[in-house]
Amino acid sequence: MKNQKSPYSATNPQKRIEKFPPILIGKHPDDDDFLASYGQTFVMLAAPPGTGKGVGMVIPNALTYPDSMVINDPKFENWHLTAGFRASCGQEVFRFSPEMLETHRWNPLSRLNRDPLFRLGDIKSMASVLFVPDNPKNASFFSASADIFTALVLYLMETPSLPLTLPQIYEISAQGMVLGEWAKKEMEARSQGDQPLSSECLREMNRMVSSSQSKTGWPITQDILNKRLSLYGEKTVAWAVSGDDIRFEDLRRKKMTVYFCVNEEALLKFGALMNLFYSQAIAANSAILPEHGGHHPDGTLIYQYQVLFLMDEFAVMGVIEKMKTALALTRGAGLRYLIIFQGKAQLRSDALYGFQGANGIMDAVHIEVVYAPGNIEAATEYSQRLGNTTVKVSNFSENYGEKRSRSRSSSDQARPLMLPQEVNELPYDKALIFVQATHKTPALKMLARKIFWYEEPVFQERVNLTLPSVPAGEINAIDSLIVPMNIHNPSVNVALAPPHDSEMDQEQQRR
Repeated sequence: MKNQKSPYSATNPQKRIEKFPPILIGKHPDDDDFLASYGQTFVMLAAPPGTGKGVGMVIPNALTYPDSMVINDPKFENWHLTAGFRASCGQEVFRFSPEMLETHRWNPLSRLNRDPLFRLGDIKSMASVLFVPDNPKNASFFSASADIFTALVLYLMETPSLPLTLPQIYEISAQGMVLGEWAKKEMEARSQGDQPLSSECLREMNRMVSSSQSKTGWPITQDILNKRLSLYGEKTVAWAVSGDDIRFEDLRRKKMTVYFCVNEEALLKFGALMNLFYSQAIAANSAILPEHGGHHPDGTLIYQYQVLFLMDEFAVMGVIEKMKTALALTRGAGLRYLIIFQGKAQLRSDALYGFQGANGIMDAVHIEVVYAPGNIEAATEYSQRLGNTTVKVSNFSENYGEKRSRSRSSSDQARPLMLPQEVNELPYDKALIFVQATHKTPALKMLARKIFWYEEPVFQERVNLTLPSVPAGEINAIDSLIVPMNIHNPSVNVALAPPHDSEMDQEQQRR
């Protein structure tokens, strides 16, 4: 069969993306057809553990979505089952697995804009991802830690002899209480050498020196800084974030699949890194619309592929600031989202997005798939969403007077389409699907069947194909990833603060 000739050319270029790959959402309730969402649509699935999210949503989409994907894979299961098929389709396949030396590498600091006009804004955006307050009362300490991080990144940008990596940032920050004194001495030394620091860098480093002079605040700030950065002191993580195999800016240019793989027990540990990973991937693909990104010589768009972010265990990543606006603002950029989490209450908690913030994200999703929620409050919400149906109710009456008589009548009465307990007890193979109305289609509610990939011949023949290769790290090269910072100087008279646990307790009680 001959390939169909492209309708585009240099004189008749493609104006916009016209075809949108499907996202599988379930099976038809009565026949064997798959249900899929086309167009610039997003999907979310809320379901407790063990309800079949992986077998019903994650793996089927990884085996069918034809354009680029970024997949959160908390058990390596999706990698082992689907990566071989995606590679066999001609995709470039990457596995970011920071617990292992066998990993493709991604250096988040390499993606920062070096232009003096924009670099500070880029660094502060990254700092806001890494230093999200765990409690509003501690916001000022987290803000101070973010400021130190910003100063250190600027310093590395202006110090070519040191690697611009997160492990190197941790190497400097881990020196603790003498960090402020080091910053002061470094600024003095650089001002007298042939590589003076910029006024911008000096300003931010002076803020660090100023913060270090607070006997109560500085130990707390240092503790937050080092706890958030200590992950990058681990050897396998340091290796994973010190190279540039994965380039997010290529996701819409060519067909790629990137898996973020960690073991299930390490999910919480790597939550902040997942947050940064997805934040940067979304940002790298949302700034330029496809129609503004130029054309190939044959007239087709350079940014011609739709990227599906398959974000399993979404809540583990913490608050992804980018997601508060991404769903509303990135449709036109060619980004799609399949968000999976355990329940709406999880996202609505104060520890994450709060009630209004979570609703803002979920309201922007076009299609909601629901498995048995295992929670009567959630089941009540879905029952109300389904609305009512009309049923005929028969009434009988009997008169025992002089003229004994019987009568029967019926009336129409409203009844929930599904009672909360019926929603809560959905059979394992069933799912509710809510679809928002569009300008072409009405709103839709349906009781559908789940997909089980292992029961579908089309999926059985695609799983467990030969996996693509993953580069192995060099154990002997790990120690050379950072340049040791010997900033403990016994000749410097620095008064060290006492252990800060009691200081922190006193400060929190005062607040």
